[in-house]
Amino acid sequence: MEQAIINIVVSALVANIGMYIGFINQLRSNVDVLKDNVKKLEERCKGLEDQNKEMQKKFDEISQHYHVIEEKIKRIEQRQDSHSKKSDDFVNLITDFKIEMVKKFGDISSQMSKISSDVENITSTIAVFDDGIRSKNKKKK
Repeated sequence: MEQAIINIVVSALVANIGMYIGFINQLRSNVDVLKDNVKKLEERCKGLEDQNKEMQKKFDEISQHYHVIEEKIKRIEQRQDSHSKKSDDFVNLITDFKIEMVKKFGDISSQMSKISSDVENITSTIAVFDDGIRSKNKKKK
């Protein structure tokens, strides 16, 4: 009976050792698979980091280009404001000139109408006096 117990214990120990060795081999293979996965992930991370660096460079270039465009737009707006102010000043100057000319021509027009009425008065006066002078002269034959 002792031999039977020893046989059972030895066979249980051998079975357990076999299972243990199988379990260890399975863990080793899982570790190898996980190491491969980690290597692939590290390579992918490096690729993503490189891609991120490239994208950062592109972003920096675009940001710089955007900044340059903003500065150009500001300068264009300032020039446009300056030109608008000059244009407004020029239009105001022309308007003031027109107003002044209208005033001068208005003064001249009123003086001309006064002169015209004076000339009409003189003409009508002369015409009154000319009636006697304009009488028909008989031609001598």
